Amino acid sequence: MIFGQTAAANEKIFVNYRRDDAGGYAGRLSDTLSGYFGSDRVFRDVTGIDYGHDFEQAIDDKLSESGALIVLIGEQWLDVTDAEGNRRLDDPNDYVTREIAIALENGMPVLPVLIGDARMPRPEDLPERLQGLGKRNAITITDERWDHDLDRLAKVIAIDVPGSVAQRRLDRMKYMALALLLASGTIATLGFCAALGIWDSPDGSLRAAGFPPLLSGLPFMAIPLAGALILNGQSLMAADRRKYCAAAIVVATVGTIGTFVHYAITNVDQPNWSLIVNYGVSTIVIFIMLTLMMLAGFRAK
Repeated sequence: MIFGQTAAANEKIFVNYRRDDAGGYAGRLSDTLSGYFGSDRVFRDVTGIDYGHDFEQAIDDKLSESGALIVLIGEQWLDVTDAEGNRRLDDPNDYVTREIAIALENGMPVLPVLIGDARMPRPEDLPERLQGLGKRNAITITDERWDHDLDRLAKVIAIDVPGSVAQRRLDRMKYMALALLLASGTIATLGFCAALGIWDSPDGSLRAAGFPPLLSGLPFMAIPLAGALILNGQSLMAADRRKYCAAAIVVATVGTIGTFVHYAITNVDQPNWSLIVNYGVSTIVIFIMLTLMMLAGFRAK
């Protein structure tokens, strides 16, 4: 075994192809997939190996970092020969053959991609080391349906190599929203507990104790910001999960506006009540939003 796979290391997508058969498609496919997963995560030998580097060692290193191998198969893929007329697939030192064999031997997900009218080779048409490839279900890509076909391929790849560009953007929004909600939740909970301890004193002691209206409003400054982040990421999410994001935004809006309206109409001679309500409602709103974010899952569509 040339490499050992770990979930943390296998973040790249390795594009296997034969230049005489699918060189033009390989570049186009790599560029399109880079838009889904990032250019640093899609490897193709022409662009991924620096001059002067050991080609074979570089290939092995890239395979060790990859979570999936895409095998581009054109109409001539099965029958391409070398200068002596021997089929290149039968040469154990052929790079295309070697890459596929290593991936199959190490249990890496191998995805055959048929170009245009190419047919999936039968196991008996392949050398023994590659016969496992012939048992894989293939995806066909064509010029006419390129965007649709590549979108489908990217979703299949994402099962084994998570972390598309859209998913990473959603993750950043999720973590920022979580940080805001957790920070504001801590402030609101501590403030609520402190306010409860002196709630029966309507003589302004809350202000004297360090709980002015501005401090009680801090959680509500974070809640709309978290809601804005969730709203920004909603369009990137799967349609069946957007309802939870929408619910979180509604809760943030109603909870924030409703509490400030209550505060505005509360008698000034009872500041403790209004502050207690502010802290209490903000805590409830935050926990509801956290629950809805968990239900949404923040998975890219």
